Amino acid sequence: MKTTKYLIIFTLTLISICCRNNDPDLKYNPKEGFCLKINDSIVYDYSQIEFYDFSSHLIYLKKGRSYSYSGTGLFTVLAENTEIYSGKMFPAYLSSLPIGATIPSMLTFYGDFIIPINFHNQIDYSGTEMIDPRRDQRIIESLKKHNQFREGLTCEIADVQKISNNTIRLKLQLTNKDSESLYYLDPNKMGLELFHYFTNGLLLSNGENKIITHKVTAKLPEPWNSWKLSWLSIIKSKESKTIIINYDNFDSLTSGKYNAFFIYPGMSSQIEKKDLQQTFGRIWLGELPMTKKIQVE
Repeated sequence: MKTTKYLIIFTLTLISICCRNNDPDLKYNPKEGFCLKINDSIVYDYSQIEFYDFSSHLIYLKKGRSYSYSGTGLFTVLAENTEIYSGKMFPAYLSSLPIGATIPSMLTFYGDFIIPINFHNQIDYSGTEMIDPRRDQRIIESLKKHNQFREGLTCEIADVQKISNNTIRLKLQLTNKDSESLYYLDPNKMGLELFHYFTNGLLLSNGENKIITHKVTAKLPEPWNSWKLSWLSIIKSKESKTIIINYDNFDSLTSGKYNAFFIYPGMSSQIEKKDLQQTFGRIWLGELPMTKKIQVE
């Protein structure tokens, strides 16, 4: 399961991590374009950024630049020298759950050429969800101005079908909105057990704080941080693909309304910068969380 993957990466990274901050020449001097400022002193502006994958909100840095921040504090995102939103630097050792926009420090689960900007939603007492500030149109326009905008992948739950009492069929619709072909993890190629090392899989909730899910046993790669191109399939620019996952040993499911949850996974720390561009496209990294209200007959 994904939690197992993160525990392995977390443990080994803490053993090897050195408490260094970013390149000392990254001083605050915001220019045009997209800009990320950390604690008023460390800045990544458009000249240091290769591109921004908007589907997973990963900032890919140019060759020679790296991210390794070990402290706390605040960050600010600017577009064309206008502040768009701010958030917190969130160290991996904190036991509390992050809320709102955060950037992990010490440990990101990605190589040091990537800065992930996360967003954790919270519903207030009125039932209103927080607006995700990362999707601000001014950020998109600023990135496009410098050819740094990559739209990436989208995924939605198309259908959840009960085949028998313990058999569930999940249908997903994966779409490439990017301008280039992308490689994605294909459960049919890599097998369901290995695929579920990267994701927790389908979760259903009936609103009574009870989670109903599958019995797939996740299989770790050997070695744990390895990957193979044979796990991946290509989805061309503007193409959509239907992905079907059959769960043959699901929890017993009665008729009724459910909330379905699924995170479509990509690889993370396994991929080095030199691996990103393959013969027919770019390897997509990140994850795509999705939910859908469903009716089970």
